[in-house]
Amino acid sequence: MPQVLESIQLGLAACCIGLGKCCQWIQCQKPPAVVKEQYEVLCLGLKGAGKSTALASLVGEPTDDIEPTTGFNIKTLPLLDTTLNIKELGGGQDVRVFWNKYFHGQHGILFVVDASSNEQDLRFSKEALETVLSDVALKGVPCVVLVTHLDIPEHKTTEQLEQLFRGTLHGRKWMFHPFHLGSDEGIRQGLETLVDLMIRSG
Repeated sequence: MPQVLESIQLGLAACCIGLGKCCQWIQCQKPPAVVKEQYEVLCLGLKGAGKSTALASLVGEPTDDIEPTTGFNIKTLPLLDTTLNIKELGGGQDVRVFWNKYFHGQHGILFVVDASSNEQDLRFSKEALETVLSDVALKGVPCVVLVTHLDIPEHKTTEQLEQLFRGTLHGRKWMFHPFHLGSDEGIRQGLETLVDLMIRSG
């Protein structure tokens, strides 16, 4: 009888060892965790251009009664197998002087332009973008220009703004995208384009 018990115990021990090795093998077969590429994106534009509204529509937040950003606003968005960390900076004159404090380490620029702006404000917007893109920290960084307020009568078309800003964007990958209030399609397509430009610039 002791020999029978000993045989049973040895058999159980062998089963436990085999089961343990089996579990180790199964764990080894698990696919490695996929780490998404992360990109830092700076969202800029003059005060009232529509930066906050566009980003809110992108993440499904209400767009009614949005106040202009006075400091900064951060959105994290999974997009096209990447993760975008989007930092929106206020566009008021008192805030624009600090924009360059956030340029280091950025992979892309989303610049928002109000298509209903008068000639003077469009000139200010172009000068602001020129100042941003001339900074050495953003050399070669791709830029997507998002055109907003296309629902307002007598607005400039996306093509007209592209002609106006084209020279400012020389020397880097860039693209213009229209954004229509009430839909996230324009901002989403714009950011998808920016992801593609960032990957190709990398």
